[in-house]
Amino acid sequence: METFEVNTQNESFKVSRNNPGNSFSVFNYATFHVIKKNDFGVWRQVEHRFGKESIPIDEIGDAIDIYYDRLQARSAGFSGNAKLL
Repeated sequence: METFEVNTQNESFKVSRNNPGNSFSVFNYATFHVIKKNDFGVWRQVEHRFGKESIPIDEIGDAIDIYYDRLQARSAGFSGNAKLL
């Protein structure tokens, strides 16, 4: 299970991809949520397990998109220094 860190609104969150279902666990010391992108490309909360009722879902979702776009570009043969357009 690969995780990466997202820093937004003065908070740090760990993000981990869940299989099956293409959802993501988002957590830190004070909260745990599961989010998923819907059919329209909008990030939504699927489950709130504990902690704060709301998290910056859009910002975290954007960071997930960027992270996986970069991984996909690297696996396609682009160097880590290549600019993504």
